[in-house]
Amino acid sequence: MTKKPKHDQIFKKAMENPIVAHEFLRVYLPKDVQDVIDTKTLKLEKDSFLSTELDSSFSDVLFSAKFNGDDGYIFLLLEHQSRPEHLMAFRLFKYMINICEQYLAQHPKAKYLPLIYPCVIYNGTKAYDAPRNIWDLFSNKKLARTIWTDDYQLINVHEIPDTELKKHVWSGILMFFMKHIHERQLLKRWHEIAKLLPIISELTVGTDYIKILLNYTLLSIDKNDKIELENLLISTLNQQTGTEIMGSLAQSWKEEGIQIGKAEGVQIGKAEGEEQKALVIAKNLLAQKIDINIIATVTGLSVDKIGKLKS
Repeated sequence: MTKKPKHDQIFKKAMENPIVAHEFLRVYLPKDVQDVIDTKTLKLEKDSFLSTELDSSFSDVLFSAKFNGDDGYIFLLLEHQSRPEHLMAFRLFKYMINICEQYLAQHPKAKYLPLIYPCVIYNGTKAYDAPRNIWDLFSNKKLARTIWTDDYQLINVHEIPDTELKKHVWSGILMFFMKHIHERQLLKRWHEIAKLLPIISELTVGTDYIKILLNYTLLSIDKNDKIELENLLISTLNQQTGTEIMGSLAQSWKEEGIQIGKAEGVQIGKAEGEEQKALVIAKNLLAQKIDINIIATVTGLSVDKIGKLKS
């Protein structure tokens, strides 16, 4: 049986010869590309950007070079299989991204990406009919090219007035808090959007949404103001919904109590038991002047036991 030729070995070995490489590039690279490449800076790189499953069907060679003084690469991909790869344009795109990622890893202070010129060498027996650019792989080529190549959309929340954000009840309240999250005190912001809460809480998913926003903003609300936030929620929403949401607040206070306990050097281990943990949390919450009934719900301790801690 005749052995199949080892295309990858001969291709790479040949390109190690500078005479072969220079002549190959001079013959096959477009003139406008050759005009910007400084051939004196041409260097064969040792890296391969193929995934393991493609090693038997493809081989790659990478040259680095200066393109009008800027860093760049020439990426040669040998496709040695009987028929062309339909997704070759997409594979090339991924390889070029990988080359850019490696370049940035090697040049962490770089502000610009390197130019990369890709070239596919094909020696299969079937006619080459694979798409030659990535846009032909989309059913809507025009829209795909526009989306991928035009400037990406930027939504800068700090450029949107609060009055405009509040017009859009659901997404607006999210953007509103994202805009103000870096402020030291967010209680006043909850007062500003209080009128929107009843609209959101009409749906079950709305109640869950308010809980998410609470967890997002609690760290930027002073401990002493959390009781006021509780009163705001209960007065703005119906009693049942307000109580349900307060359960989310209580859980956050519980977690905060654990964090405070650690910060004060209180070591809460398994050996101390669950009750000891609860006592430590209760003490921290009492120090924050949290209502005893809420502390009982959070810790599972009786009101009497918490009262004794308070006294």
